[in-house]
Amino acid sequence: MKMDKNTLANIGDLSPYRILIVEDELKLLEHLAQIMREEGHSPFTCQSYRELESILVVPTKRFEIVILDRLLHGRDSADLIEKIKTDLPDTKIIILSAINSVSEKASLLDKGADDYMAKPFSSEELAARIRALLRRSEPSLTFGNIVLNSHDRTMKVGTLEVPLPNKEFVLLRTLISNPGKIYGKVFLYEKVWEMSAEVESNAVETMVNKLRRRLIDAGATVHIKNSRNAGYWIEE
Repeated sequence: MKMDKNTLANIGDLSPYRILIVEDELKLLEHLAQIMREEGHSPFTCQSYRELESILVVPTKRFEIVILDRLLHGRDSADLIEKIKTDLPDTKIIILSAINSVSEKASLLDKGADDYMAKPFSSEELAARIRALLRRSEPSLTFGNIVLNSHDRTMKVGTLEVPLPNKEFVLLRTLISNPGKIYGKVFLYEKVWEMSAEVESNAVETMVNKLRRRLIDAGATVHIKNSRNAGYWIEE
């Protein structure tokens, strides 16, 4: 999927794992995107150093993985690793490079890359490494009698395992990451839908009510509270 403003605005409506593929060879780019689709991920594509720079300044983007080509039309993408890690601190980076030396791998890993694969590469191995990075990037969260599994987007209450729609998962994860912290409606709207809340919307209220009912039905000991003028928080 080619990145543009409309694409970025709608990222929150897609499948849980968003993979940004940065590669200047079109055929390889399309091949990588197909691998990610076959794995059930949502691939987004970028073909140049400048385009990647522009993506990094958009405040609504979120990616679990960036697959980063070492050279982009002669420009060294390693120069942007630190910026990616600063702007997207939870994102994992896997480098694809035609350079296959120990010193090269060590240098890129020291700069902040999380994994490194030399070209040509095995599609099966790349998919396995992506799965491994996803397991590392999203640990489970526990609050009260809830275990929130980030890998498969489920909420476990006792022996009951409840799959959560992506937006409800992101909302619950946000709340239980800081129990007792009050989050305003605008902040939650931007966090869950990943777009600016320019007008008043009841989307957050509707989503909270659905999640409250799901927690009650599952027998959770935690509750989502709200104050009309302040926002929402979770507590036992």
